[in-house]
Amino acid sequence: MKKNKLFFLLIIFYLFSGQANSLENKIILKVNNKIITTFDLKQEEKYLMVLNKNLKKIEKVKLKNLATDSIIKEKIKEIELIKYYQIDKVLDDANLKKIIINLYQTLGFQNEKEFTNYLDTQNLNFMNIKKKLAIEMLWNNLIFQKFKNRVLIDEEEIKKNLNKQIKDLSFSREVLLSEILIKNSKDLNLDLIYMEILKSIKDVGFAASANIFSASNTSKIGGKVGWIKETSLSKKILNNLINLKKGQISKPIKINENFLILKLDDIKINQEKIDKKQILTERIAYEKNQQLERYSLAYFNRVKQSAQINEL
Repeated sequence: MKKNKLFFLLIIFYLFSGQANSLENKIILKVNNKIITTFDLKQEEKYLMVLNKNLKKIEKVKLKNLATDSIIKEKIKEIELIKYYQIDKVLDDANLKKIIINLYQTLGFQNEKEFTNYLDTQNLNFMNIKKKLAIEMLWNNLIFQKFKNRVLIDEEEIKKNLNKQIKDLSFSREVLLSEILIKNSKDLNLDLIYMEILKSIKDVGFAASANIFSASNTSKIGGKVGWIKETSLSKKILNNLINLKKGQISKPIKINENFLILKLDDIKINQEKIDKKQILTERIAYEKNQQLERYSLAYFNRVKQSAQINEL
């Protein structure tokens, strides 16, 4: 009799245990044939917080929404990319290794082992992170291949502006920038969204606000652009930065059809001799990247429209 009772209790335990596990990890979204589970969503939240610790300051609902948007965006990109690439075959690519090194150094880790150990403490799988970074790398490569011939650069105009700008300079400045890219749309109220962003920056900081509002690829790392020589920036951007002090934020800058908000994180002076040829190369590269970012946004929106996103 006791054995039967014990057997019955074990059955009840396994039934409830199985039910609990199904509640913990159930399918919540489907993007075409790609499923997203509650476990995937929690992993994405952890990943975003690894990239930007400031996200700990925001409400749980906002973090969940960010993670949901982020993972849907990744699945849409992945679905498009498998038409052109075998993602798993680039996981040992030399360029991907450079991206991983840049990432963990930006996050303050000395080497890959230190980074992977930290990921273990967050219950995150390093191979999954590599795949995420591979998707971003291949997406940027796809955009470049598709739109490189549409990028239009007026080198003579850039040279002309550059000569005026650096004529009397005996030194150059480098600026550490963060960005929030606002995607333009028919119903965009720029003043209203700018006020919302400023309030968010006051409440949770610029980095977390970049995660929430920015349409740029830098949003996942808190909008961090990194150190850039001022001479490589366009005249329009430079004019909006020139009077900013360390820690200050620009007003929205019209870049093509979108708007850019910049934060001046730091400034350093370079006393080295100005190399006009190098500066010209950097400015042309910056202009190309600006145009490719615009094509990336437009192409993603087109792909997204054809994707079937279903809540389950």
